[in-house]
Amino acid sequence: MKSNRERLREIASVLASYGFGHIYRTRLRTKHKEQDARNLRLAFEELGPSFIKIGQIISTRQDLLPPNYINEMSKLRDDAPPFPFSEISRIFHEEFKESLDDVFEWVDEKPIASASVAQVHKAKLLTGEDVVIKVQRPEIEENLLRDIKLFSRIVSMAPETVKEMLVDVEAAFKEIEETTKRELDFRNEGQALIKFKQLNKENDAVSVPTPYLPYTSKRVLVEDYVGGIRSLNLQQIREEGYIKKDIAEKLVFSILSQVFKDGYFHGDPHPGNIILSDNKIVFIDFGIIGELSEAVKKDLIKMMRAIVFEDIDQLMNLLLQMAIMKEKVDRFQFSEDLDDFYQSYVSKSFGQIDLSSFFSDVLHVTRKYKMVMPNDFILLAKSLTILEGVVTDLHPDINILEIASDYIKSSDDIEIFESFSSAKVKMSAYQLAMDSIKFPSSLKRALDTVNNGRLMVHIDLVHFDEKWREVNKMVNRLVFAVIIAALILASAIIFVMAEAAGVSIFAIIIFIGAGVMGLWLLISIIKSGTL
Repeated sequence: MKSNRERLREIASVLASYGFGHIYRTRLRTKHKEQDARNLRLAFEELGPSFIKIGQIISTRQDLLPPNYINEMSKLRDDAPPFPFSEISRIFHEEFKESLDDVFEWVDEKPIASASVAQVHKAKLLTGEDVVIKVQRPEIEENLLRDIKLFSRIVSMAPETVKEMLVDVEAAFKEIEETTKRELDFRNEGQALIKFKQLNKENDAVSVPTPYLPYTSKRVLVEDYVGGIRSLNLQQIREEGYIKKDIAEKLVFSILSQVFKDGYFHGDPHPGNIILSDNKIVFIDFGIIGELSEAVKKDLIKMMRAIVFEDIDQLMNLLLQMAIMKEKVDRFQFSEDLDDFYQSYVSKSFGQIDLSSFFSDVLHVTRKYKMVMPNDFILLAKSLTILEGVVTDLHPDINILEIASDYIKSSDDIEIFESFSSAKVKMSAYQLAMDSIKFPSSLKRALDTVNNGRLMVHIDLVHFDEKWREVNKMVNRLVFAVIIAALILASAIIFVMAEAAGVSIFAIIIFIGAGVMGLWLLISIIKSGTL
């Protein structure tokens, strides 16, 4: 294992070889932004399994980087060269103090999957069940956590570079580190499988493998082997008689149920994590799980109500209410950007809205003003974006937002209208009655105030100080112009009324002075650019 200093030099060298020295000078504002994003992905691939995993985690956080970089990070393939089978035997024995022969009738030495974090082998228990053994790569935890810290250190050396890209560099990498630690403990995945299975036990269209908890540890996970169509292979789907539209609709309804009914959803539903088996959608690999807080879940339900009523303005407001302000926001400019955002969607029906673009636009606006969206919202945005891509491949005519609208209207889990208890109705009726009684006297007082000339109007202006200075400048120039006009008029009168036949020197002085001041006023107006 390389020392931290050696690895740091290696990371810096690889990044430099792909042309990222300019980052420190240009803040990523180069003429080849798309090529820069691609080069960053290639650099991560060359740096090995740990950086591939870092890139995949970054791709789940659309608030961290511009969209073109997130898109490239999403292309990182979670496959790596297999490690020796002898390491599988060694790690299993270290975790359970038993050999493979003590537990399994046989284990296939050829892996069925070899990813950046773990390797998977098919096996059969002595009790007869077909299973898979998922074993963590040797030293991956040490390497991955070390590389996260080293990459964070490299990024922190160029704070001005990342200033416009990351809302909070330190918090972002801290979150990535915590996410990685959770994913590297396979006991969490085992518990996630159990919880997901329990929550979806009445859903005949969805399933997950069953983990074998006696043989589940931090570095090893044994679970049911699930046969079927992997990676949503379209040719196999056709050959086995599945209907693509039916699969797509079930996928969407399943995710909507996970989100709005359970508040517990698969965080990475890409094709590689989906198996079609016995007319069921089987989700695998629960390393990334989204768990919504009650507050976010309620806000999402309100969003769904807004979708049902096609109220995009309300949808925008709800999204922005969820954001955490990291610094003071220029409210006037912010309102201008929101208006542009609103106008780009107001003319569209929900069937025309591209979900990935929608979330990307939301996070672009919030990132611009250093507003942090909740982590579970960001993961949900990523999951729905992945789902949209999967559904589009299966059946391009299906729109997730349209299905969501149907789900809301038919689901018992979400109320389209706000619920009303009898106590709430009584309280509202009482308040309405009291306000109605007070209305005539309040109206009379208001009219008396207007009639007696005591009416005061309070107006709040955005950027009041700046606007007041501009008003002062305008008034001063107007007064100055009136004075100049008065001086010119006075000099003319003096000319006419002069008793002597000669020209009045005093009038000439006034006239020249007024001309100079008028010229100065004209020049100042031209320079201000407000002519």
